[in-house]
Amino acid sequence: MAGNLQALLLKSTAPSLREAVLPTVPLAAGSGLVLLPLTDEIVASMVPTAVDGAPVEGFYELTRELAEWACRHSMHGDVAYLHTEFFGGGGFHAAVAWRGGTVAWGPMFTATSAGEAEDHYSVVADHEDLAVNAMLRWWGVQRGDQVDEFAAAGLSRHRWTEEWAALAAR
Repeated sequence: MAGNLQALLLKSTAPSLREAVLPTVPLAAGSGLVLLPLTDEIVASMVPTAVDGAPVEGFYELTRELAEWACRHSMHGDVAYLHTEFFGGGGFHAAVAWRGGTVAWGPMFTATSAGEAEDHYSVVADHEDLAVNAMLRWWGVQRGDQVDEFAAAGLSRHRWTEEWAALAAR
């Protein structure tokens, strides 16, 4: 299984974010979450300087400008950034969440093996300990009968950022 997902997750109950014209996709029914896929085109429409900006320390793709956007918008509802990459069952998760204009959770960097990411990533033995699952648990997502919180939130519906972006464009 392969995939590469970069997105912001937003609490759909935040009025200013819900009313903003953003290409979001609702996640699992009852989760209260929407996904904003982060393609270059979408990021450029939100924060033009973020596409070529310097990454936040520890992250591969999260730029300072995009993190500042997320932090500002968290004044109106929780915002989280996630980045996952997998190929052949191995890979990594990186996540951070903002609430009330400040980082409230993370950042957390996890990988399935030492060769999957840089040294600042923690190797986890179980997929439920990956960063995005931990962040979703912090947000109150319960896995129920799903394999993990990632699946329970509806994130396993698509594996690639571009697939989510195509869905958001409809």
